[in-house]
Amino acid sequence: MHIEINDNTTMREIEDTFSDFYPYLQLVFYHKPHKKYEVSTDTDLIHPDTLVRDLRKTHVSSLIEIQPLYKVRDVEKEFQERLGLPVQVLWKEMKNWKLVSEMDDFTLKELNDMARNSSDEFIIESYEEGFEDKQE
Repeated sequence: MHIEINDNTTMREIEDTFSDFYPYLQLVFYHKPHKKYEVSTDTDLIHPDTLVRDLRKTHVSSLIEIQPLYKVRDVEKEFQERLGLPVQVLWKEMKNWKLVSEMDDFTLKELNDMARNSSDEFIIESYEEGFEDKQE
């Protein structure tokens, strides 16, 4: 997957493109970078409708390549170093989005598969609950 980023790109467009390829993962952008295995705070969250030009000092178009075997930490590092955009990857666990801090060494494929399996198990449990016999 490649994401083309220019001054008129919104954070939402980057997030949506990423999620099209990894539906159980999500990118979220922040004003301040974080260290490995750290999580960013909600107070530093960048609104998804923010334009790249409003965040970057260098106004050059870029192309980010993201492959399934890239580790979470490498994707986050790429956005930070090449674009100056601090980002964290979230994964979907059942119905909730969770920060990946302790999973920085997982590949995007591994994490997306784990999140899918978590969500699938939740769906199956909910489905099976509908078939339970009611005790009277």
